[in-house]
Amino acid sequence: MIQQAILSDDPVLYFEPKRRYHDKGEVDEGIDPRTALPMDSARVVTEGTDVTLVAYGPLVKTAKDAATAAADEGISIEVIDLRSLAPVDYATVEASVRKTGRLVVTHEAGQSGGLGAEVAASITERCFYHLETAPVRITGFDIPYPYSKLEMHHLPGLDRILDGVDRALGRPNSLSGLEG
Repeated sequence: MIQQAILSDDPVLYFEPKRRYHDKGEVDEGIDPRTALPMDSARVVTEGTDVTLVAYGPLVKTAKDAATAAADEGISIEVIDLRSLAPVDYATVEASVRKTGRLVVTHEAGQSGGLGAEVAASITERCFYHLETAPVRITGFDIPYPYSKLEMHHLPGLDRILDGVDRALGRPNSLSGLEG
């Protein structure tokens, strides 16, 4: 996406999560930014049938980890990376929710007034009769952002996301081991 941002004639803001700087992984060097998935298109990262889990930025990796952990319990999570926050690719999210009937949205910002609220509201309007439960938001807490030593307690982690998946499925927190 950064190559696409550089090639774009339009103004683009590209945010890099500092805490992911030292992550290691495969890099596909054969991707041509001119023919790759458009910047404003969401990407289905993991196919699934039980729950749609929408994330962006550094939480995509955590969402993928949640899908892997849930698969061990027989739960199939479709993970969608929004990739672009303006515009949001609602068509991809809508198609997934029509298939799964459930929506969980996760992001690092606080819950009140966050992008998750907008995604949940928009998908509820578009997919009301396809939703089996109300959308679930897993976000940072509604507090001032903490300093770096407390950041990991503030951000949604694997257990909190799995708890949200449990709530969307109407299950009593069986995946995460969290109480209440």
